Amino acid sequence: MHSRAFHHYSLFTLAVGVALIWWGAAVTTEDVGLAVPDWPLCYGKINPEGWYKVPALLLEHGHRWIATTIGFLVLGMYYWQFARFRPGLVEGVGIVLCAGGFLVLIFMGALKTAVFIGVLGILWLVLKWYSQRWPLLRGLTTLALLLVVLQASLGGLRVVKMSDPLGVTHGTLGQVFYCLLVFIAFASSRTWTEGRLVLGPKAAFQARFWSLTLFFCVFGQLVLGATLRHTQRAHLAASDILTTKGQWLPPTSPPDVFLLFAHKYWGFFVALLIIFVAVRARVWLITLPRVRLAATLLMFLPAVQVSLGIFVILTGKSFWVTNFHVLNGLALLALTSLLVATFWGDRLPRGEVAEE
Repeated sequence: MHSRAFHHYSLFTLAVGVALIWWGAAVTTEDVGLAVPDWPLCYGKINPEGWYKVPALLLEHGHRWIATTIGFLVLGMYYWQFARFRPGLVEGVGIVLCAGGFLVLIFMGALKTAVFIGVLGILWLVLKWYSQRWPLLRGLTTLALLLVVLQASLGGLRVVKMSDPLGVTHGTLGQVFYCLLVFIAFASSRTWTEGRLVLGPKAAFQARFWSLTLFFCVFGQLVLGATLRHTQRAHLAASDILTTKGQWLPPTSPPDVFLLFAHKYWGFFVALLIIFVAVRARVWLITLPRVRLAATLLMFLPAVQVSLGIFVILTGKSFWVTNFHVLNGLALLALTSLLVATFWGDRLPRGEVAEE
């Protein structure tokens, strides 16, 4: 039986994660990602005097503080699960020291060494998880700790290298990391341990196929959106809705126009796919009413997302409209990942029904 206290702790971490992604979206929307030229300090200090009174610093430096909070919350998750399963002192101390050393290497610019250590860290996780048959939450919280360190390093590199590709990677990984937090919260819930998913072989295959396909399609739209936000900060390449620069199918050059076109029309396709899968998921999840609610929400959120996208164009990237567009996109990705976790989960009991 999973700890109810840990489940509530994971839900609190999810709530802080929403604030972090909102704040990060605000940094990009207001184009203040480089308001602080150094990292991990801010103008050579932990907290410059009066930083919260300067809007640009409030967004950029405030984002760092919320990210630090998430880092410590994830560290708490890791040690919570670590302490439950015959912990070894070497691992408990070593993983924190290695994580700190990794960030120091990033700060010093020793990127090749940092990448080498990062690869070793992932291999260590895979081998330990497999050889010691870690419980699911033990492995997921360890993975979350490694990813939060990687995400912090990408954020730092984005500042010191002034790189848009790093900014796109940082933004997309942040939302994938949030999906991992959703999985941790779900895996610590009563639905995961006590719920029963009743599906026949054919329906189980369809549920797995469509949920995973949908996740990758939504993630593709996320990558397009993140690229668009980091390359067209001041204004969008076109302001028309159905066409793009007056064309139904613009040429690939210039790339900014085609990127906007791809984001719009892939978004329409993904919205229809979400509704299609959500309708079917409501049938597959009839025995899991709490998860079924996620499928119900997925039936309506695509219309909200498309409407917000249209208003982003009409308002010339209004701050509030743009940020709610990002947040609603996060909800779509997170709920889709919840379907994947449900249908691919190895701990959720499964019942079989006869195929008609």
